[in-house]
Amino acid sequence: MKKITALLFLLVMLSACQSKAIYNIESASVPSGVTLKQVEKSIRKALVQKGWSVKEKSDGIIIADILVRDHSAEIMIKYNTSTYSINYVESNNLKYNAKKKTIHKNYNNWVIYVNRLIQSSLIEYATD
Repeated sequence: MKKITALLFLLVMLSACQSKAIYNIESASVPSGVTLKQVEKSIRKALVQKGWSVKEKSDGIIIADILVRDHSAEIMIKYNTSTYSINYVESNNLKYNAKKKTIHKNYNNWVIYVNRLIQSSLIEYATD
């Protein structure tokens, strides 16, 4: 019984540490009628809600980073009134593998959550 419990524990630990393909958001749609300022506001709001910090901002580009314990990541978000994209820039302690283009699954979850919040906010602007 102890061997089975130890084996199950090992399997859970290994699956929790798996790397996944980096999840980038490419050309996500912005609803029609949403202004550039509203797109930027939606992105900034989503980032702040999920614990990201805006490092740089220029016309149509936001660079943001997050620090969770000893893990960090940086993303670049390019946007206009039609689309936006969220792309990986760099990370520390997230098992990034440049050859395989994989990273710890938590990074992907962080990007997914930010994207969901951006979409929710954009939909609110489109229905106003």
